[in-house]
Amino acid sequence: MIGLVNDNESADLAKFEALLSITNVASAGIETKNRIISEKGIPILNYAMFSDHEMVRRAATEAMSNLIPHEAMMEHLANGEKLRLWVSFASDYEEHFDCAKAAAGCLAMASADLKVAQSLVKCASFRSTIMSLLECGNLDLMHRGLVVLLNLLDLKDPTCFEGVMETGATRFCEAYVESFGGGITRKMEELGLSDADEGMMKVTLDLAKQVVSSIG
Repeated sequence: MIGLVNDNESADLAKFEALLSITNVASAGIETKNRIISEKGIPILNYAMFSDHEMVRRAATEAMSNLIPHEAMMEHLANGEKLRLWVSFASDYEEHFDCAKAAAGCLAMASADLKVAQSLVKCASFRSTIMSLLECGNLDLMHRGLVVLLNLLDLKDPTCFEGVMETGATRFCEAYVESFGGGITRKMEELGLSDADEGMMKVTLDLAKQVVSSIG
């Protein structure tokens, strides 16, 4: 499957299907992650993320995300130049929502690692990306952004703490909790949210409260 993705002559549909299979296999456990990585999976999947075909690009992003928390994948993401691609993808939700969702999910998982977290807060577009995820109006993306923030704060690292504070995201969290934290059931009824969105809003409010609490 890795060879098919790496084959410049293979059709985009074939690459997409191969990437879906790799995504599923990568989620099975460390042994399958080891096999993918031993076949030069990280550079090949990373290259596929630059595909002109949106479905291939998204599937490659999802496949790489499923390699977390393998040590080799974490080392890859700790590289500031490589990490910038993920930050860029996460912010591109208006044009490529599914790919942005996958990239933001990757950041939400990987930001619990200190080296990745320190590289993340040093990315020039980190501040704008975090704020755009929080303010985009999509609860799934907001959820991922809040998890990133909470991971960074939970590390108790001065660099990460300063990076979070510089985003201004804590002020957003305070305002979000103040606006929707009290009388949440009534306010959600007024918003006309679906059951799924109601559940996700409760999750995001809880995360926002944790962020506020973490900064003391």
